[in-house]
Amino acid sequence: METMSETSITLLNEVSKAAEMGKTTVRRLLDVTDDERLLAHLRRELETFEDVSRRANAMLATSGEQPKEQSPVTKLSAQLGIGMKTMVDRSPRNLAEMLIEGNTMGVTQMAEALRDTPGANPGAVALAQRLQHAGQHYAQELHEFL
Repeated sequence: METMSETSITLLNEVSKAAEMGKTTVRRLLDVTDDERLLAHLRRELETFEDVSRRANAMLATSGEQPKEQSPVTKLSAQLGIGMKTMVDRSPRNLAEMLIEGNTMGVTQMAEALRDTPGANPGAVALAQRLQHAGQHYAQELHEFL
């Protein structure tokens, strides 16, 4: 087994948690809308989150590490927030606003993780940057629904 620095493991765990949160959110919203354009967008986001998650987990596994889970409180809070925000308004505009907010939080989370893990291996950095750039791109794309 190849050893990976603690810094790299920390960064990959942040990437994994952010991708998991993205997957959970997008899957929930796929069940809420029937707008074809928004569904197509959600499927693209989900593909990205699944791919990044799979890669981060594989990189962690090469060092014998398991990805750290999002805290149950964080997961529950996100699920309740989605439930409350979609209970009354399931419009593409409302869902896009929620996704823009989530993607923006993910971009910020990745920026902080990258800042806090200097010296992480290039593969971990590239994966974090990919997630960060995807979040920026998706947030921008979603403006068409506003």
